[in-house]
Amino acid sequence: MIKIQLPLTPSKKTRSHSVIKRAAHSSILPSIFPITLNFEDFTPSTMRGKHILVLGATGRLGTQVVNQALDASYHVTALVRSDSNLPFTRYQLRNPNLVIRVGSVLSRSDLEKVMEGQDAVINCIGPRLFNNNDIDICSRSQQYIIDSMIHHGVRRLIVVSLQGVGDSSNTRLSSMQKFFGRLFTGKILDDKEMQENLVKKYSDQIDWTIVRPGRLFNGNLTNQWKLNDNLSYTKISRANVACFIMKELRTSAWLKQTLTINT
Repeated sequence: MIKIQLPLTPSKKTRSHSVIKRAAHSSILPSIFPITLNFEDFTPSTMRGKHILVLGATGRLGTQVVNQALDASYHVTALVRSDSNLPFTRYQLRNPNLVIRVGSVLSRSDLEKVMEGQDAVINCIGPRLFNNNDIDICSRSQQYIIDSMIHHGVRRLIVVSLQGVGDSSNTRLSSMQKFFGRLFTGKILDDKEMQENLVKKYSDQIDWTIVRPGRLFNGNLTNQWKLNDNLSYTKISRANVACFIMKELRTSAWLKQTLTINT
């Protein structure tokens, strides 16, 4: 792992940018690239433009959100569990608009240090497969996220949930499909429902949108989807969900609403 030591002379305001820039031009990218940034060495970007915090940024959907946000010239901060094996390209890692921070969404202290200066939070957090310790990660982390947002005056929040939560469970599935679906995803759906209820509880302080996608897959971006067709439970590409999220970030057309999205 490469640890990037900060110089003693630059001001704090320019430290994070210089670290990313020097790391980006390193000749040892990207297979052993992981960036190690200490919290005390970072101050939020003061560059003009939209600043967003992406949580769950190294997941397959979160990566799509980061990619499309960078393409749209957003300033993106990604809070990640580990800086090894980052799923970003060499080009993206060289982008000065991307700041990668190592920390935990279950740490209020870690969240405080990435929340300051943000305009919006996109929450793509989900449990890791076959890890029972993560089964309630969505509801447990959401309270810390909301508390930090309120503390720093960040109002805009887009949360990715699941189709099957709440009233979106009324889909064209056979009884057998519903039974086995609930058997394998029941605890995740319960946790997502707790997360959604927690977000809605703070409607007077948080401008939220909850997105419930159908079955996600790694397909192409087509810019085609169906919203709130609860009788449909079809696949939708992660690229399309990320595209909708970025559109909603710009328009706030579904402010304080919950919606399903399918192809």
